[in-house]
Amino acid sequence: MSQNEVLCRCLNVTRQEVEQAIDVFAASTEKEVGRLTEAGTGCMCCRRCIRDLIRERQQQSAVLRTA
Repeated sequence: MSQNEVLCRCLNVTRQEVEQAIDVFAASTEKEVGRLTEAGTGCMCCRRCIRDLIRERQQQSAVLRTA
């Protein structure tokens, strides 16, 4: 999935915007990502993708801290 790919189609939020909410603003739940980006606040179909992305970014961050 590219950075500019739209993750939330209802509100046209990109993967990059969601990653920024997670990485820069430390969003750790779908609700926090939604507050920062509005992703997942429309039809909510993208919430699973948001949850997966949060988990992925947190795992990457943990690996970097232990390296």
